[in-house]
Amino acid sequence: MSLSSRPTVIQQADRLCALGVFLVVLAVYTATFIGLPGNPDAEVEFQTTRSLALGEGFAISSETPEGTGVIALRYDVREGTGGRFYSWFGIGQALAGVPFFWAGRGISAIFPQFEARHMETQAYGLSRSEYFEHLLVGWRTPLCGALTCLLLFLIARRISVTRRMAVLAALGYGLCTFAWPQARDNLSDVQATFLLAVCVHLHLRVRESFWQFERPARWVLASLGFAAGAMVLTRVLTAPVALVLALALAWIVIAGRKRMWSNPLLGGQAGGKRAAMDMVWFAVPAALAAAVLLWANLARFGNPLESGYGAAVGSGTFFSYPPLLGLAGVTIAPGKGALWMAPALLLAPIGLWRLRDDRVVVALILAVALVVSLPVIHTQTFHGAWTYGPRYLLPAVFILWLAVAAGFDQLRAQSVHWVAPVLLMFGVVTSLPGVLVDQATHHDLALQAAREVWPAVPGDTERERDEHRFIALQWDWRFAAPWAHWRIFRHRAAGLPEEFDAGQIYFVAPGTLLRPQHDRSRGFRHLAWVDLEERLDGRVWPAVLIVLLMLGVGSVQLVRGLDPTRP
Repeated sequence: MSLSSRPTVIQQADRLCALGVFLVVLAVYTATFIGLPGNPDAEVEFQTTRSLALGEGFAISSETPEGTGVIALRYDVREGTGGRFYSWFGIGQALAGVPFFWAGRGISAIFPQFEARHMETQAYGLSRSEYFEHLLVGWRTPLCGALTCLLLFLIARRISVTRRMAVLAALGYGLCTFAWPQARDNLSDVQATFLLAVCVHLHLRVRESFWQFERPARWVLASLGFAAGAMVLTRVLTAPVALVLALALAWIVIAGRKRMWSNPLLGGQAGGKRAAMDMVWFAVPAALAAAVLLWANLARFGNPLESGYGAAVGSGTFFSYPPLLGLAGVTIAPGKGALWMAPALLLAPIGLWRLRDDRVVVALILAVALVVSLPVIHTQTFHGAWTYGPRYLLPAVFILWLAVAAGFDQLRAQSVHWVAPVLLMFGVVTSLPGVLVDQATHHDLALQAAREVWPAVPGDTERERDEHRFIALQWDWRFAAPWAHWRIFRHRAAGLPEEFDAGQIYFVAPGTLLRPQHDRSRGFRHLAWVDLEERLDGRVWPAVLIVLLMLGVGSVQLVRGLDPTRP
């Protein structure tokens, strides 16, 4: 067992580039984020955040029209202790939103006129409330997405990817994959991926310490345990990933302490006891996070092992989907495949070959990608429901993108160096439409058209029949998300009314008119700043100014960091 390759030490220029990547991506994400929940799951998570922020525990409150609607529809909630209703999602997402909720409440107190106008409108048949609270909690996701790009750059540098290629990889992940449309929304996958990035970065910090014949800082080990625990609190299905991270850390610690043993002056810093203490510093915060999860389950559902998904998972059908079909679904299905939504993943094998001497990193990449993907391909919800791209695979895409970064480096001196920019440009072509047209609009219109194409499908209710149609949509080229989004955008860019001919958009049932059912799905109101101006008569110039400032400062930092004369 060894530490494998010598890591690259982060220098001042790397820090400038990391800051530049962060500001540029955050500016783009802030300019294009949706603000208010575009998915009912996100509203359920917001209502949990609200209850926590106001000291009401985990239960969904009926004090708001949205909370009342969630309870009435029993949407993604289960009845728990005291007859109250609780979200079945991970509590980490809700907990992380609390400071953003209070920031939004403070802005609401300063600008009450927007809240009054907001309450006069409806969404999905329900009155609205707490505009700025929703907006700020929603902005947490773009922030996590941009921080993930920052960490991806630093990780790429630590595994010896050149600075320019690390910048290209970080920007490519943020803007040339479905990570961009995902970071606009309010679901937990982006936060879980950010916490995975924190863990991987801290792993390499620990390894770097041992390479320099230094013991790893206790705060780094403790932060690693905290981040792994927070990841599981955010998405319970990432528990196997946390186990892989613990095993990888044990590998690094044991190899590192053996390295110290080889130095006569540091013999006292080696041995099993020292290695065990390193793991204790990691394990304690991770165990505390596990205890919080068990306590929250007990408080909500009266059973520490019940997260709320019990009825679905325990039915025996949740993980019964044919795995080969699920694998094809998340990789090559026209409407959801990762190879369409993140085409530069094709370079991952090249990058893994380049990293072959760094056994720790290669093993970590492959193991994390495997444990993330296996549960997904066994479920009938492999497609990630009403979202853009295979969102459940986002952590796997991130970890594989480290190999993509190494692949960029491998190709830059070859005669096929043009392959990387071509794949990234294709990635922009498939990610940008997920921003210009909201996924809810496409799925709404696609299901309307699908009822004409497949009128007779299995199911006792229209909802069950729509679920069968939704699966069929993912495999039909006519309904494939990137290209259908572009056709919807073309219609809107031409200034045409919000009536779409199914023959022109989906090449089926010509003459059948499709209309978005909900106000937020019309035009470009899915964009936070368009919605603010059109629906609430707000002014967007402050947001535009902030975005331009971030873009300008970020670009300057990138130029400074990429200066070849700077160390």
